[in-house]
Amino acid sequence: DEETIQSLLKDVEEKRGGGFTPAIVQVLNVAMLPGIQKASIAMADIHPGYGFAIGGVGAFDIDEGVISVAGVGFDINCGVRVLTTPLDREDVEAKKEELANQLFRDVPAGLGSHGDIRLTPSEIDDVLINGAEFAVKRGYGFPEDLEYIEENGKVQNADPDNVSRKAKERQFRQVGTLGSGNHYLEVQWVEEIYDIKAADAYGIHKNQILIAIHCGSRALGHQIGTDYLQTLAEASRKYNIPIRERELVCAPFKSPEGQRYWTAVNCGINCAFAN
Repeated sequence: DEETIQSLLKDVEEKRGGGFTPAIVQVLNVAMLPGIQKASIAMADIHPGYGFAIGGVGAFDIDEGVISVAGVGFDINCGVRVLTTPLDREDVEAKKEELANQLFRDVPAGLGSHGDIRLTPSEIDDVLINGAEFAVKRGYGFPEDLEYIEENGKVQNADPDNVSRKAKERQFRQVGTLGSGNHYLEVQWVEEIYDIKAADAYGIHKNQILIAIHCGSRALGHQIGTDYLQTLAEASRKYNIPIRERELVCAPFKSPEGQRYWTAVNCGINCAFAN
């Protein structure tokens, strides 16, 4: 309501912290970036992030707009997949502890975790170009899986030459691992169906066991972000881009720096799809 809006504006003007005011300030800062379309938007889960608020959304004109590490984030293409199974709750109930222990043994998780899959430099480039197709070729999935992944598990315009050697080296043993933070692999069961038509389309029924996986591009994605912070900081000065917060360093999307970062981000996207 109007009272809330005025209260937030007053907090911003007086630079007071607390609550979700810092996130609102970040939304305001994003609204000042060149080429933003219509508005800087705050979603319902808004909270402070790195430059961009978490839950903040901004669309930028391709010709006049910018690309920013803060806008992309460090865990490039972090997302959730759900796998259906032919099992029901009663099939698993008595074996929950055994199943949990087996998952802990077989699925690498945690900060710096790595698995048994070791990739060569050429294979890393294959991952960065082909995404989930790489995993299917290696026997870790089925061709039909690609039909159910956004962009069929592979985005175009990915250039491994724009990803640093350090970023690639950090991924040599991290394919197929979860990482830390809020990433997870959960064995879930369907307690209630709210949309029968949608559930039928996805082949989901009550009491069915589902596997939910939340992960991203791991250390490679984080290193891409770290590497390009300096590149975009220099670009911000080079192109005289006014920024209200140092974390919002950016480059014109169509500049050489912007294009290098974009093609590196696409590599991170494909890495996450494969993971």
